[in-house]
Amino acid sequence: MKILPRQTRIPVGISQCAMGDPVRYNGGHKHSKVCTQLLARCFEYVPLCPEVAIGMGVPRKPIHLLVAKAGADVDAVRVVGVEDQTVDVTDPLREYADSVVPDLEKIRGYIFMQNSPSCGLHGVRRYLDNGHGIDSEGVGIFARRIQQHFPHLPMEEVGRLNNSELRENFLTRVFAYDAWFRYVECEPEQEEIPEAQQNEGAGEEPVKRLSRIARIIEFYTAYKYLLMAHNQDATRALGRLLADSKAMPEDDLAFAVRGRIMEILSHPASRKDRTNALMHSQGHLKEYLNKDETAELQQLIEDYRLGHKPLSAVLTMLRHYLPRSPHGFIHSQVLLAAEPAELGLCDFH
Repeated sequence: MKILPRQTRIPVGISQCAMGDPVRYNGGHKHSKVCTQLLARCFEYVPLCPEVAIGMGVPRKPIHLLVAKAGADVDAVRVVGVEDQTVDVTDPLREYADSVVPDLEKIRGYIFMQNSPSCGLHGVRRYLDNGHGIDSEGVGIFARRIQQHFPHLPMEEVGRLNNSELRENFLTRVFAYDAWFRYVECEPEQEEIPEAQQNEGAGEEPVKRLSRIARIIEFYTAYKYLLMAHNQDATRALGRLLADSKAMPEDDLAFAVRGRIMEILSHPASRKDRTNALMHSQGHLKEYLNKDETAELQQLIEDYRLGHKPLSAVLTMLRHYLPRSPHGFIHSQVLLAAEPAELGLCDFH
């Protein structure tokens, strides 16, 4: 099994102000060139501004998160006017989030505007009713509701995407989330059929499609070394869960596996764990290489571990030797496919 690359751009939600639209409370915008010029190469955006959508207008009086005490639960907040606390838009923002869920079923990621009482994902400032800031433990009301509706959806803030490592991690998660729905949750007529099964001879009996559980297992198998590059222990634990897959109802298994995969990928891959995954990949090819080729590949992996060579150099050499192996497992590994950095999606000036 090989998860085929998508031929069209991936649908991703985004805060509308990041697109350069003047929808902020002050009539301005927060245009992100990283989003519109770089990531737009692979993302098809679904822009939303919840504050405008609920009728607050542009420009409008600013709002903020109101909380009773420091350390309160993330959901124990109200969104009120900074100048007039009788302006309370908490429920309208939550209801708007609920209303757009059907429109967001096909998105595979979401980019939110930071520090926003409606859209911020991390560290949004919270205030007491006397106007004093009390902590930075808030999450925007709209963003929080979207999290609750789509608990595994890859999400990131606009500003954090200026960091190449965070951008690469977000892209990796979006690609994986999209691949899950295209391969595991696909409708029968959309299901990806292995290339060997696509050219059945005339008069041959049709190939039986894999069951959903079989597709879940194959998906994990294809992502195994990439997952190991992000968290070895969690990847092994996921393997044990799948080994006992018959003990769980199918829907519960799918939800649990998808959740664990997205959680594992949310941890940035370390050089140490990537090296380990690369060495596992090299081990599958060793018997098909001569002594000099083996030594050269081992040295290249060691140079990567020491920070002397880029990951792309190791992947290029592994892919060069890949056709020599007849084993489907190593051919299916997503780790050896083009990574975000190789697609030119991580460096931006």
